[in-house]
Amino acid sequence: MAASGPSHVVVRCAIDEIAEFSGETEMPKYMKVFILQEIAKARQMEAMNDPDEYFDSLMDLGDSRRIGNEKPMGLNERIAKAEEEISTLEAHLEIMDAAINSE
Repeated sequence: MAASGPSHVVVRCAIDEIAEFSGETEMPKYMKVFILQEIAKARQMEAMNDPDEYFDSLMDLGDSRRIGNEKPMGLNERIAKAEEEISTLEAHLEIMDAAINSE
């Protein structure tokens, strides 16, 4: 599926950046699917003639990305909380070890 116009340039740059970052030249299948979805969205938006429809699509896209970004943020918060709990447990273990060794 060959893209044309500005969406093609953006996709090519995105693929090049991913390859450079990962050090891999072979794109995983899920990434190909994601990129093709983004191309389809870009083409739909390029074909829109109604400014209200275009605006609504941009708002929906923004909402989708915001929701997608919230998921990792929640995961990061859980990881931080778990790391804090681990630190607390490690400190308790050190106290218990010190008490055992002092007997």
